[in-house]
Amino acid sequence: MGLVNIFMDYLNQTLYFVDIETTGPSSQKDRVLEIAIIKTKGLQVVDRFHRLVNPKRSIPYFIQRFTGIRPAMVVNEGCFATLANELNEFLDDGVFVAHNVSFDYNFLKHSLKREGYDLEMPKLCTVRLSRKMYPEFRKHNLDSVIERIGTKIKNRHRALDDCLVLVDFVEHLHNNFCNVSLNREIRNLTN
Repeated sequence: MGLVNIFMDYLNQTLYFVDIETTGPSSQKDRVLEIAIIKTKGLQVVDRFHRLVNPKRSIPYFIQRFTGIRPAMVVNEGCFATLANELNEFLDDGVFVAHNVSFDYNFLKHSLKREGYDLEMPKLCTVRLSRKMYPEFRKHNLDSVIERIGTKIKNRHRALDDCLVLVDFVEHLHNNFCNVSLNREIRNLTN
């Protein structure tokens, strides 16, 4: 495979940049409050999925402070079951990309499974990608990535804005690193 073809691998992939906000850390006990997905092809945004979700339970105060999502914001929204089919169809064929991908992926996988759907997608963790591309830095949390790439964010810890940061991050890597090494790292980290 020539260098151009290697580079085109990740650019030709459909990438789903995902972020969720939840009522807590347990995919078994807690529920989704907000979900955002930005679908890209060749690093061009081709579609979006963004919903507030009524968790049908109380939202802990620390989660309200952390996310800014108040009960009044979700009381008239549908619960996860009402959007599961649309979400399952939206996540068609591509790579699931998230910052600390195991959290978002496993939470959505469990949430979809409760509704009778099976989520199976290759995953790419942008934390691990940041560590590979920026080994000289100690911190790789999303706040550190935001500072490192100089992007602006209006609502930190809100799903859509955090997703937009991930898109900016991968675009930044594309513009600032050797395409062959970036593609190799993306391929190595996609599982």
